[in-house]
Amino acid sequence: MSFSSMEVQIVQMLNSYPALDPLTVFLSIMGEGLLWVLIGSYLYFSGSKRAAVGFGLMLLSVWLVATFLKLWLMVPRPEDVRFVVEASGYSMPSIHSGVAFATAMFLHPIAGKYKALLWTGALMMAISRVFAGVHYPSDVIAGAVLGIVMGYLWIRIDAGMGISVQKRENKD
Repeated sequence: MSFSSMEVQIVQMLNSYPALDPLTVFLSIMGEGLLWVLIGSYLYFSGSKRAAVGFGLMLLSVWLVATFLKLWLMVPRPEDVRFVVEASGYSMPSIHSGVAFATAMFLHPIAGKYKALLWTGALMMAISRVFAGVHYPSDVIAGAVLGIVMGYLWIRIDAGMGISVQKRENKD
């Protein structure tokens, strides 16, 4: 069995659980912007204005890089599955997965006891894209790797510019 046929089987298997459709739709809606706006707003209004700006720039950069990679790689979306949510264009990497993992990485230094929740949420967002039938496992893995790298780079960029995401940041 080839890697690609194994991926197709995984998508078909995970996509065959309609009981999980409401959760999949919820995670998809959150990943299309609402969650990121809420997180950015929280950072801004909790006194971390610079971190909020860094967060927004990080999200934009992940979206731009992932969109470029989609156009360059031109990996088609899964076929012969039911799409639980609408999706168009190419499949790899998953932008939802990339943004979710970038967020987890970027917020990790200030997450305190919520670190596990951040990473679990990112994983749920990524896996939900396979359940939704709109991505292969390799798409969400590529998105996760991209997100972790981009999140780490933005932590370094923020630190270099003196706007690091730190606990009890009151530099504003």
